[in-house]
Amino acid sequence: MEEIILVGYGGHAQSIADCIERDGRFRIIGYTEKEEQPSPYVYLGTDDVLKSFWEQGIKNVAVGIGYLGKGDLRERLFYILKSIGFQFPVIIDPSATVSRNARLGEGSFVGKKAVVNAGATIGKMCIINTAAVIEHGCRVGQFSHIAVGSILCGQVTVGEGVLVGANATVIQGQNIPSRKIVPAGVTVRGNNHKKF
Repeated sequence: MEEIILVGYGGHAQSIADCIERDGRFRIIGYTEKEEQPSPYVYLGTDDVLKSFWEQGIKNVAVGIGYLGKGDLRERLFYILKSIGFQFPVIIDPSATVSRNARLGEGSFVGKKAVVNAGATIGKMCIINTAAVIEHGCRVGQFSHIAVGSILCGQVTVGEGVLVGANATVIQGQNIPSRKIVPAGVTVRGNNHKKF
């Protein structure tokens, strides 16, 4: 079984850890964070120790920092860790449904009971959170977060670094520009996304 390190240890990291354990492909050796957190995993230190673990042969990481207010941090961490040589496996909870005809970019996370349907393309380092639905033919740009219970109907295009808030619905064929936030509970239809 390959080993993996969690980078960051807040609520999102705990969800990732749970999915990793349920899936059984990786063994979590510990986590990095600014300071030690209550956790069943070993505190390895701050992110400064990561290069030494890579040199010791640990090649996999999962960025456990969620999106809210931290999208740019997730992106910076990805490129720093990528330059060291780390790999970012796709983490999919066993309860999620992901079409074999969907494509998921490196480091993306698909949470419990989420659905990624046929022909969908998910960019690298995306979060498809608990019970989110990505319908057929959707394209989700890298570093985006589709929050809990959100729905992207067919053929939706989401730019890079977008947050689609909890329980939001984006009607088929819509285009959400990069770096936008779709508020929780909103239904996006026509051009009403321009106000976000």
